[in-house]
Amino acid sequence: MKYSSLIFAASAVLAVPTPSAAQDGPLGFYVALQSTGILGIDFDPSKDVNHSLTITSTTNAGFQVNWITPYEDKIYSISRSHYPDNATMSGGVFEFEEASEMDLILLGSRSSNGEGGVFLDVSPDGKTLAAANIDGGSVSIFPLSSTGTIGAATYTFQYTIETPGPGAGDSQTQANPHESIFDPSGKYIFVPDRGADRVYIYNHGGPSAVTLLETLTLEPGTGPRHILFSPIDHQSFYFYLVSELENCIRTFVFSCKGSTAPKITQLQIISTLGLATGLSARTAPTNDDLAAELQLSSDGRFMYVSNRNTQTFDPDTIAIFSRDITDGTLTYLTAASTQGKLPRMFAISPDATNQYVAVANEVTQDITMFERDAGTGMIGEVVGRLVLGEIDATTTQGPLCVLWQ
Repeated sequence: MKYSSLIFAASAVLAVPTPSAAQDGPLGFYVALQSTGILGIDFDPSKDVNHSLTITSTTNAGFQVNWITPYEDKIYSISRSHYPDNATMSGGVFEFEEASEMDLILLGSRSSNGEGGVFLDVSPDGKTLAAANIDGGSVSIFPLSSTGTIGAATYTFQYTIETPGPGAGDSQTQANPHESIFDPSGKYIFVPDRGADRVYIYNHGGPSAVTLLETLTLEPGTGPRHILFSPIDHQSFYFYLVSELENCIRTFVFSCKGSTAPKITQLQIISTLGLATGLSARTAPTNDDLAAELQLSSDGRFMYVSNRNTQTFDPDTIAIFSRDITDGTLTYLTAASTQGKLPRMFAISPDATNQYVAVANEVTQDITMFERDAGTGMIGEVVGRLVLGEIDATTTQGPLCVLWQ
């Protein structure tokens, strides 16, 4: 999505509040920065807002790195295109080993087997890597060796649509798999396809045993994007689907009890913009607003979703929901400013109380760190801000992913 239609006024300065007292020692995280590669960043909350974030390492990860994911002492990433060089439009998947000072050592790489590498995930047992190519309309499955080495792809699933959907612009003119994510058990792979308004669900028995189980078809103009899981028991789980065209979260129960086929039940549809619940919560697929990422606090009590508005330069927001841990449903509470434009992704810190939220604002090219109140779930003051580049309306340079150590 391009943002060249926005008028960036010189007077549009993003205010940064004064931070509160420090609470922790240094923490570290990685950032996928399209223009540069993978950045290692130290966060020291004892320092002031303009000095608490420091770049400690920079690692080349192909052309326009889009996503990073961990497994044990390895980091895997996916690039958008031009792998291994400008002669091809395919993305690349990369394997790194973590070294001291957040340095990453490249161990190997392969083609993602499709244009527009956008997401990758590793199975819980560390034996399979799944990579989504949004522009090429495909998902590739790779075996991982006992040492984490990426093998030759065992599958490349190609998706198509018969008729373009109602999404504005080119958002639904072709299949656009936006994610390829394993459930907590590793038995299933979920692929939300924004272009087709579908979620493909695969059985996963290893890198050489992936078969389509079910196709979940949603209303036209939904634009499914990302999924988050929350276990119920060893045979069932909630999964939350955020969709960028309708700007809603859908809550489902996935149950695979007994020998029968899994049962999927939709429990709720709720707006990420605080509008309503149910089908009336859905926005028209105009691309004016585009919901992006979702995260759940470690105690399961609060859900967070980033909202991106394409019509103004006003700072975007993260919607905050309370979550009923007995039935998985959500209640909209409020929205907090991200102090920047286009929060493509954000990540909650992995400490016991999830004290911090790191936001990657893509257009304003900054990482902004917020405090989080574990009791109320509210996102509070800014405690760190790191500007990575100038305002980029093309969305081809800025940060896309945050991964805490």
